[in-house]
Amino acid sequence: MAAPSNIGDKEILELTRLAATYALAHGLLYLPVGNVQPPAPTSAIHAPLALFPTPYPRSKFLLAQKFQPLYNILYARVATDEKFLDEVMGGMDGVGKVDRFTGQLWECWKQLRGEGVQQVGERAL
Repeated sequence: MAAPSNIGDKEILELTRLAATYALAHGLLYLPVGNVQPPAPTSAIHAPLALFPTPYPRSKFLLAQKFQPLYNILYARVATDEKFLDEVMGGMDGVGKVDRFTGQLWECWKQLRGEGVQQVGERAL
């Protein structure tokens, strides 16, 4: 969505600065891509954000809310199907085959899972 017509370029620049500052201050960021990362990061990139989100029809939002409980069940079943996830996310045939970062992340997770590391509540052991 384009900016509302009553907002000028100066205001958009200021909103952009404030939004980026907020994202950086609240951990909505990632490190720049590089083959070698420094021992202590010296810069970060804020996560993508939208100053003016696209309006969403209320009827579609209410419909999505109606389906949310069914989606939650589906999501939970997929999230606990280790064989399926290993197949889909793995580095041999899955996402990891074409996305090295995801493949490495999945292999780390599989190693931790194999060691019996489990997440309890909001804290990982």
